[in-house]
Amino acid sequence: MIKKKHIPQWKLDEVEHLVDLFKKNKVVVVIEVANINDKQIQDVRKKLRGKAIFRMSKKSLQIRAIEKYKKESKKPNLDELTKNIAAQTSFAFTNMDPFELKRIFEENKWMVPAKPDEVTPVDIWVSAGDTGLPTGQVISELNMTLRLPTRIQNDTIWIREDTQTHSAGDFVSIKQAAVLKKLGVTPIESIIKIHFAWNDGEIISDDVLYMDMEAFQQDILSCYVGAQKVALDLGIIDKETIEPLVQKANREALNLLIKLEIFDEAMVDEYVRRAELNANAINASIFGVAIETPIKEKKVESKKDEPEEDEEEEVGIGGLFG
Repeated sequence: MIKKKHIPQWKLDEVEHLVDLFKKNKVVVVIEVANINDKQIQDVRKKLRGKAIFRMSKKSLQIRAIEKYKKESKKPNLDELTKNIAAQTSFAFTNMDPFELKRIFEENKWMVPAKPDEVTPVDIWVSAGDTGLPTGQVISELNMTLRLPTRIQNDTIWIREDTQTHSAGDFVSIKQAAVLKKLGVTPIESIIKIHFAWNDGEIISDDVLYMDMEAFQQDILSCYVGAQKVALDLGIIDKETIEPLVQKANREALNLLIKLEIFDEAMVDEYVRRAELNANAINASIFGVAIETPIKEKKVESKKDEPEEDEEEEVGIGGLFG
């Protein structure tokens, strides 16, 4: 007879606690914590107190909780949530919009040291100045391991000038990482990143959460312009096309009126303008120079041109107040 496997009470309690959190919150996000500093998680927890609850559990317990909640709630896409649980993940339960939660995570980034035995994603620089390290064996580590230009001043080691030790894509050895950490160099951004979000049945993947919004807006604008052009070509009338269609009809009517040489008194200015354009084009093609359009000047009447009567009248009026 096969004995029934005993499940420890703490596991049962953890599953019940997770199910309860599912019931109280509409949004569940999956956060990969394998490369996140514990202090960074604690710092964000404090800032989101009362707004979000972080819960780290074993993957098997997380899956059990999702399955139980799925049976009770009948909510959709919980299987997708199960598929996106990595080996070391934390759930964050909240009623906030996932995009707002992502924004808060990005605003609370940490700068961390370069990781040993890994490729650096950024350039690494050591700034000039006092390292605060005492003279001794450390100076040889700085010179030999990182090839830093150093000098001794006031019994401490100083870096003579800003020095780049690594370029993005370079491998950082264990010794180099240790020395950089000793110098307090923290060149790499550490951001709590949402791997996957479940929003009351709706799934939001990381490629949607971290979409380039400027590029997205440009795509939307390009689609709008293209759709409007098609609508105008097809003569579809709506609130977006009515004004450009009226303008287009007006232009076409003017062109037709001029081509048919129908005289309309209201069109005199347009006839003159077209004639000047044609004359300029002909002159430029024959002589290489466009015709200079004469500038109409208003005649300024001087006092000399005024009749003598007006002068006498002006003097007379002035004399009344003299």
